[in-house]
Parts: sequence; C-alpha cells; structure tokens
Amino acid sequence: MANIVSSTVWHGNPRPTILYVSTVFEETVTSPYYAKSVAPVTAPVHATYFTSAPLTSVTPSVTVDTAGPATSVQVTVEGLWVDLAGISINITRTGGAGGDYIDTLFHSGDTVGPDYTAAAIAEILNAEVDMSATSSGQVITITPIAPVTSLTIVTFAAV
Repeated sequence: MANIVSSTVWHGNPRPTILYVSTVFEETVTSPYYAKSVAPVTAPVHATYFTSAPLTSVTPSVTVDTAGPATSVQVTVEGLWVDLAGISINITRTGGAGGDYIDTLFHSGDTVGPDYTAAAIAEILNAEVDMSATSSGQVITITPIAPVTSLTIVTFAAV
C-alpha cells in the first residue's frame, strides 16, 4: 500500500486559497536506464495529490459529522480511493414515498483523492428526487427535498 512521502501547503492567487500537496510512494519498478548486464536497479514511483485539507492517511475512510435526524447531515471523506474501494450508504428519509436510500458505491479507475471522491458521491446522491447533496472539499452535505422532512445517516462507511 502507499504511504505519504511529503506534504506542502500551496497558496494560490488570489489569496487566501489554500491547497495541500501530498506526494505518495506507490511502488518500485525496475529502472529502464541501466544495461541488462548490470544487476537490476529499482526506482520509486510517486503520485501527487492536491487536497483542500491535509492528507493524513492513505486509507480510504468516511467520518459522519452530523448523523441526524436533521434537516442537514454531513460526512467527511478522507484518504486515497483506489480501484474497487467503496462506500456503503444507508440514509433514512422521514416523510416522502422514496423510503430509505441504501446503496454501495464502488470506485473504479485511477486512484483519486478525497475531494474528487466527495464530489462524485454528491453527484450520485443528487440523482435522488427527494434529497440534495453538495460537496465542499472533502465534506458532503445532504439535505432533504419536500415532502421529506429530515434525514438520518444509519451507515456511511468505507468498505
């Protein structure tokens, strides 16, 4: 698994935009720059991720900030999301005809950071007719749309 090699805070223009840059070690590969007669030499492969909050762990996780019942519930997405990492979601909706929202969403493709994952989850949740989701950095805020009066997060966890 990957580990964080370095982190940097970058300030954009116009200020006060803050962006965190993390370099993550992924693997070692045989270097193509040495002759075959020389013993194989390995070279590290690094990836760089830009996030709105410091990348404290590479392990994908979700923290429920506001579980509800409330008119606005929030979760924070953290870590790097690799192929086949997923999120199990169960949200109880009070009122309305839709019933509970239950799904397991799997990421497939390139490894992405928490900001991208939060935006993708919010987009999927917006397809529901009786709740609305927005993301700001790593935080997803979910609100009900009438006739639903409140939401309760039963499960929102990485699988």
